[in-house]
Amino acid sequence: MKPRYRLTRAVHLCYTALALVTIFLCSCSQGGKQTSGNDSTILVIGVMPSVDYLPIAIAEQKGFFAKPIRLVRFSSPMERDAALQTGAVDASVTDYMGAMLLQSKGTEVQLPIACQGAFRLVLGKKPQLNTLADLRGGRIGLSSNTLIEYATEHALVESGQPIPYERVEVQRIPIRLEMLRSGELDGAILPEPYASMATADGLKAIDLPSHLTSNITGLVFLSSSVKAKESALASFLVGYDQAVTYLNTHPREEWISVLQDLLGITPEVARALPLPTYTTATQPREEDLIPILNWMKGRGLVAPNYEPRGLVGLQFTD
Repeated sequence: MKPRYRLTRAVHLCYTALALVTIFLCSCSQGGKQTSGNDSTILVIGVMPSVDYLPIAIAEQKGFFAKPIRLVRFSSPMERDAALQTGAVDASVTDYMGAMLLQSKGTEVQLPIACQGAFRLVLGKKPQLNTLADLRGGRIGLSSNTLIEYATEHALVESGQPIPYERVEVQRIPIRLEMLRSGELDGAILPEPYASMATADGLKAIDLPSHLTSNITGLVFLSSSVKAKESALASFLVGYDQAVTYLNTHPREEWISVLQDLLGITPEVARALPLPTYTTATQPREEDLIPILNWMKGRGLVAPNYEPRGLVGLQFTD
């Protein structure tokens, strides 16, 4: 049983340039090693500072991967997705919306593993901002046509009615955090660890409904990499599960340094950071994609007849 797929190229030249610059810098920082997805023995994974990646970081640090992997760090989802589209990386964590957008635009991908992320709604520094209702008419930071925009629309609701607010386009999460700290924004949904970094600075954070924070991210692989690197992928899945078991059975103090290095946070933030309950490699549920897909169709982000067929899980053909 072997997978059969072909890889398509990125359509946006500017995205490609951003990805190549980032990959070049990462290669320099790794002692001149080439960061490429062409070596069939090495799985190349694009990473960002997010709690979704913690099992991968633990597995690498503890030596749970029987076959080598290479982590390439990116500072923005745009750069990460461009690297995936060009085949510079084999996989990365993305939200379900991002995975469907990639597939709908012709990049053949598979979503075999559901990841565990964490998001909170952070309030700005103004003293009158204490509750969700205080955001009425406020300046809310988000990035258009993303899961953050989807979550913002569904979170800013009171008694079943949308809370009116002013949209402020801020694509980069660190800039969104700085604008909350400075008072330029009244609120924004931030992933962890950024939400905890905000609360460490005295800002308030509001927990979001569970359907907006869980079952929304996964590890997406290029279908061509699944075919070419089947053995490396099998080894990765074993190591991933070992890491999850380790996380769930060992106190945080034993692996807090990995958390700090992955996220670039202080020991104080690392100790207080709320983490999700990690699960061993489990396929995303197709029903979790449906509300996000319906929103995307309503926005015209995908064709009305688009369906994410073959996206969830690992599909093999004779």
